[in-house]
Amino acid sequence: MTSTTEVTNLSRAGDAFPPYPYSWYAVAFAHELGPGTVLTRRFLDGEIIVFQTASGELSAAEPYCPHLGAHIGKRGWVDGEAVVCPFHEFRFAPSGTCVSTPTGEPPRGAALKTLPVRNHLGMIMVYHGPPGQQPAFELDLPAADAGWHPIATKKLHFKTHPQEVNENGLDHAHFATIHKFRDFVVPKPMEIDGPRIYTEYGGTKPIPVIGGVSFHFKSVLVGLGFSLVEIAIQGGLTVRQMVLPTPVAERNVDIYIGIAAKRHVRNRLVRALLAPVERLAGWIVLQVVAYEVQRDQLIWDDKVYLEHPKLTPGDGPIGKYRHWVRQFYTPAA
Repeated sequence: MTSTTEVTNLSRAGDAFPPYPYSWYAVAFAHELGPGTVLTRRFLDGEIIVFQTASGELSAAEPYCPHLGAHIGKRGWVDGEAVVCPFHEFRFAPSGTCVSTPTGEPPRGAALKTLPVRNHLGMIMVYHGPPGQQPAFELDLPAADAGWHPIATKKLHFKTHPQEVNENGLDHAHFATIHKFRDFVVPKPMEIDGPRIYTEYGGTKPIPVIGGVSFHFKSVLVGLGFSLVEIAIQGGLTVRQMVLPTPVAERNVDIYIGIAAKRHVRNRLVRALLAPVERLAGWIVLQVVAYEVQRDQLIWDDKVYLEHPKLTPGDGPIGKYRHWVRQFYTPAA
């Protein structure tokens, strides 16, 4: 007879939310869409194609031709205002409708299933939502902004979930432990406005040789796939940061990173002279941001999600954030 109690069924902590919340997600950088190009991208548990017509109209669609199932992203091309299947050269408009075939009238109902797609600040975004419903919200941002340089870009892949990536930005304590910020402050606590969260925070980052540099972050999060952070860096440099998680499989995300430096001078001559320096500074910040995000990856790749974490007052508004995210798992009424 044994005096110990044998545990035969240990409960395992894990994700307590669906893998694909309803949101806008990055699938490409705008500069990747060259003339005639058809991009294939992993998205959710499958693939999509992304292309741009000669007139500049964007389209994102499921990749398989409704004729005989060829993958249009594999050797397909854009011709004028249509994407062309490489198998029998069926042509599809950006709306997905088959507009012509080499062998007769398009079959009734022949169409690619499309997704809502936008270009926001050089990021190609598509919307994932309940079938048959229009996007529950828009990002309301332009394709480009003349006050900022074109974005410098980088793409990474992590084993995590969009909800956790965005929670990271509201986890105040980790800025000190993972990113080594000191004198961390939150001058504007988290504010919620429907699908948006606004916040401001800052601190000093120790830098070898020069000692430390202060940073001020002004952030807006829209859904679980888009965040825009304006960063004022000691010395006069201002950049925009986008770190956008896109689910490509269960608990797997592609991270699209974009950094744009602000144009500070209105005088055309001085502006032209400073432009290369500002773009170089933006590129340097991109490398720093990618490095810092990869420090987070060291944790994300192996952590689990705890539905009821034991939080302290200094952890930041994590509970409030988790209540807010629920709207992205429920179809709009």
